[in-house]
Amino acid sequence: MLISLIVPGEYARLDDLNTSLDAVLERHSVDPGVRGDVRLIVEELASNAIEHGGAGEGQELSVKLSIDDGVLSLEFRDGGAPFNPLESEEPDLDADILDRPVGGLGLYLIRQLAEELHYERAGDQNLLRVKLKIPMEQPA
Repeated sequence: MLISLIVPGEYARLDDLNTSLDAVLERHSVDPGVRGDVRLIVEELASNAIEHGGAGEGQELSVKLSIDDGVLSLEFRDGGAPFNPLESEEPDLDADILDRPVGGLGLYLIRQLAEELHYERAGDQNLLRVKLKIPMEQPA
């Protein structure tokens, strides 16, 4: 395990969360592109949990990261209303931008970035596991 963080479900704490995650990933020489993907994923999941799931009402957000054999595993937990992001509808990317409903692109991007996604409702919490491949360093 690289890091396990728990923060209050507040928008004001999302920058702290991402800054801590980024610092740990940089310290472990994780590719900047992958670090950006992790920031995007955590920001999207946390924002959705706070905005739509009620996780901001005295709830906590938990993020765990680990790296094993070229795969970064991210575990995101929130105590909001049950929500499986894998069941959300894919946005119609061919529709005119003015005809598209607001929302849905963040979850679409997470699906595109992830090598593997798994959701479960664990007790009274949403648990999403995301796996990302880490580019291997090229020999000099």
